[in-house]
Amino acid sequence: MSYGKYFNKGQKVFLKRIFDDESQKALDTITGYAMRSQPMQLDLSLPYGSDAADSYPFEPGMKFEVMTDNKGMGLRLTASFVEKISGKDIRLQFEGNLEFISRRIFPRVDVTAWVGIKREKSNLSIMRTLWDEHHVKKIKSGISAAELTEFNKYLINLAGGGMRLPLEAPVEMADLIMIYLSIGDKKGIICALAEVVWVGPTGEDGQVQAGLRFLNILDEDQARIDVVVKALLERLGKTGEEGDD
Repeated sequence: MSYGKYFNKGQKVFLKRIFDDESQKALDTITGYAMRSQPMQLDLSLPYGSDAADSYPFEPGMKFEVMTDNKGMGLRLTASFVEKISGKDIRLQFEGNLEFISRRIFPRVDVTAWVGIKREKSNLSIMRTLWDEHHVKKIKSGISAAELTEFNKYLINLAGGGMRLPLEAPVEMADLIMIYLSIGDKKGIICALAEVVWVGPTGEDGQVQAGLRFLNILDEDQARIDVVVKALLERLGKTGEEGDD
C-alpha cells in the first residue's frame, strides 16, 4: 500500500519514539514537516535549526509512531529511521499499520501557577540533555527547584499535552523552552522540554501569548497534570479540550 499519498509538502508531522525497553517512562517526541513522500518513504525537515538532525540520537531502524492530520482525520502509523539527508532533514521508512484515529484530547483549564522558564538558543541535543540532567538527576534527587531557575506566578492555560504561557518577545515557532511547573499536588516540581507551536501578537507590555507543546516529560508528570486539570474543571463545573498541537 502507498502511504506517501497521505503526506503533502509542508504538512506538519509528529514523531513519537517507540522504545523496546519498557523501563522508559517518558514522552519523547519531535516535530517535522513533510518535504518529499514516496509510496513507502517520507522525507522530513526538522524545525530546530540547521543541525537538528544531528541533535537527535537517530539510529538506523529506530522506530517512531508517526501522527498527522489528513483531510480533518487523525492518521497514525509506524515508521523506522533510514538516514539523515542533511543537517536538518531525515528519511523514514513506513512499516505499515495505518490507522485513522480520533485525535487525543487533553482537558485544559485556565489557572494561576508558579512557573520557571529557561529560554536558551541551544540546539535540540543540548536542551534534551538539560532536561534529562535537571529532571532525572537533580529534581528526583531532591534538589530545591529554586536552585534551578527563578519562579514567577503566571496565568496559564494548562493541559497534559502542553500549555499557553505569556513570554517576553520575540518568540519564534519551534523555539525550545524548558518549563518548571508547580501544580499544587505536593508531589514536587514538574520539568518539561517544550516547543512553541503558535505565537500570538505582541502586547503593549512586550509579551506574547505562546502555545507550547511538550516534547519531553515523564509519563507520571503528564498524568499528574491530567489529574489536577480534571479536578479543577470539576470544581469549576466546566469542561475543556485541547488537541495535541
